[in-house]
Amino acid sequence: RVPALLDGIYGDRPANADEALAFAITQGACSPGAANVIGSGQKLATNRPLNEVLDGEAGGFGGPVLVPQGMNDKVSGPARASERADVFERLRPGVKVCRLEAGGHCPQDDAPEAVAAAILEFLPAVREYAQGDTSRGRAAESTVGA
Repeated sequence: RVPALLDGIYGDRPANADEALAFAITQGACSPGAANVIGSGQKLATNRPLNEVLDGEAGGFGGPVLVPQGMNDKVSGPARASERADVFERLRPGVKVCRLEAGGHCPQDDAPEAVAAAILEFLPAVREYAQGDTSRGRAAESTVGA
């Protein structure tokens, strides 16, 4: 069953859904402790809203954030991927969404070249933030992934 699920998730790059990945997932799921790991998720604290987590004035992270969003998401669907990208774009200045048409649910696997290019293009904003210059980071965000 795992290989069939992976074929659906990795529709853009089916070669990534290889036997080794299916074996690793199956092996992990069959581990005697797997139920405890999955069950422990029920004991986690309620997630904080992203606007709180990424609000530097409220104690969250206020620096630049890059979100590579695969628009051909086979898990949640392209419409939900677009909605998710829209939410991130409206979140606050400094959050840059790179919409990857060729990317899916795992854009780092489906479109690694595009994700790497977006990261390289985004690095100047990160460097500026790390050096304390936040004024220019916002200008850089408008050019990433364009």
